[in-house]
Amino acid sequence: MADRRIVILTDGRTNPVNAKTAACVVRYKPEEVVALLDPTQAGRTAGELLGVGGSLPIVATLAEATNANTLLIGIAPSGGKLPPAWRKILLEAIDRGMNLVSGLHDFLSNDPELSAAATKRGVQIYDVRKNNERDVANRLNLREDCLRIHTIGQDCSVGKMLASVELAIALKKRGYDAKFVATGQTGIMIEGDGCPVDCVVSDFVNGAVEKLVLANQHHDILLVEGQGSLSHPRY
Repeated sequence: MADRRIVILTDGRTNPVNAKTAACVVRYKPEEVVALLDPTQAGRTAGELLGVGGSLPIVATLAEATNANTLLIGIAPSGGKLPPAWRKILLEAIDRGMNLVSGLHDFLSNDPELSAAATKRGVQIYDVRKNNERDVANRLNLREDCLRIHTIGQDCSVGKMLASVELAIALKKRGYDAKFVATGQTGIMIEGDGCPVDCVVSDFVNGAVEKLVLANQHHDILLVEGQGSLSHPRY
């Protein structure tokens, strides 16, 4: 999605925990973000509420972001459900000619009303978690001298993605050919590619990640974003 001018929707949830997707997009793609949309915090800044983004404004209406062409869902709620009250906002964004970007498990493109409105208006809906992975792992053609580093953690939201991204950035600054390999919705939004592992049928998770490695092993170092935990009571 070239030339994105993004409004990030965080309505009522503009804090570093609930709006972790927003915080990371603001941190790593600041040149693309126009504003955050949260009527409950209008007039404040992203820096005040998220700790990143500096003076990036928080607005009450889409009309205040006149040059925006994309509305991005900025939260990663448990279960990936769309807040019912946000449907009206999404329809307004479509009517204003804005593309939608969502990392929810509720696929916006599968919603008949939203899909019909987008088709009529000629805009796109990007469901970042949507995939059709159907391959198993084969352990063939792996380049052994490509260093693969996998970040892991025993809980959600402990910084697996952040550590991967920061290590990739630091390695590149030191002259290494490093690549961040995204396996979650926020990482994909930042990097522009990857696979949403938590939405892949379990039989095909290994194959999906192996495909990511094969596609990127021309780099010398891969920082592979970890997901969840085998011992997590909910995930």
